[in-house]
Amino acid sequence: MRAAVVDLGTNTFNLLIAEKKEGKYVEIYRDKCSVKLGKGGLAQNVIASDAYQRALNAIDNYYKQINHYQVKTIKVVATSAFRTTQNGLQLAEEIKHRIGTDVDIIDGDEEAEYIYYGIREAVPLTDKNVLMVDIGGGSNELIIGNKHTITWKKSYKLGISRLIEMFKPNDPLTPSDIKTISEYIRTETSDLTDILYKYPLNTLVGSSGSFDLIANILHYKDHNIPIDLTRTYNVLNVWHFFRLLDTLIISSYEQRQDMPGMDMTRIEMIPIAALFIRTIVENFTCKQVLHSAYAIKEGVWIKNFM
Repeated sequence: MRAAVVDLGTNTFNLLIAEKKEGKYVEIYRDKCSVKLGKGGLAQNVIASDAYQRALNAIDNYYKQINHYQVKTIKVVATSAFRTTQNGLQLAEEIKHRIGTDVDIIDGDEEAEYIYYGIREAVPLTDKNVLMVDIGGGSNELIIGNKHTITWKKSYKLGISRLIEMFKPNDPLTPSDIKTISEYIRTETSDLTDILYKYPLNTLVGSSGSFDLIANILHYKDHNIPIDLTRTYNVLNVWHFFRLLDTLIISSYEQRQDMPGMDMTRIEMIPIAALFIRTIVENFTCKQVLHSAYAIKEGVWIKNFM
């Protein structure tokens, strides 16, 4: 069966077309579009007019691809920007009209669950728990789980677009920016200390745009070529990973421009994303870092069509 998933994220819209063949998930086509729904309005809980139009343009393009691949079954999910803004429901209704399918505005728990299924499909998890981190524009999902089940999950309203709109940090980040934002993240995730004491672990698995970018930059550093997009997961050098986080946090726009593997659609966001990761991993001793090429869109497809 051939089916499409449209993931309406706060920073990026994603299209995934796949089919089930002989009981296996087989990808046919994927696309992503930087819509930056949070830019210029998220702090006021609205989607700004230019971002609103970028979203509709992306959907029109996706609808053409869906028709091109003759897909009849479509699942559309919308996340943080849609569930927290005054005009998110209105935008969802317009998208429904254009694509001919209901838009499912999912809550944070559903989002975390879908992310888990995507990561589990991509990464060879074991019986041991790992901390899964998915960094989005409006919210960030943290999941503790293994190959069998989710042990704990939570969605935090700490997405990178949201943090940027809230704090309007300098570029490069000043020591005051770093202190203020990291303290805010620690306060908002204060429950993690007890959770990670209850469920001890030493492995971090990251997914979605910011982790994709970090993995790509590291791959360029080690091999001078982009990351292999046919691989569903990558093992990252822990020392290089943390060194890159520290570099990104204090880097200027110009310095990031010169980094091989940089994604220009994320160049403004990546220092805050790196700071979020750095702050989260203070809660445990991280001995292994994995990058999952699959996240929410693959999880939605697998949960609904496998």
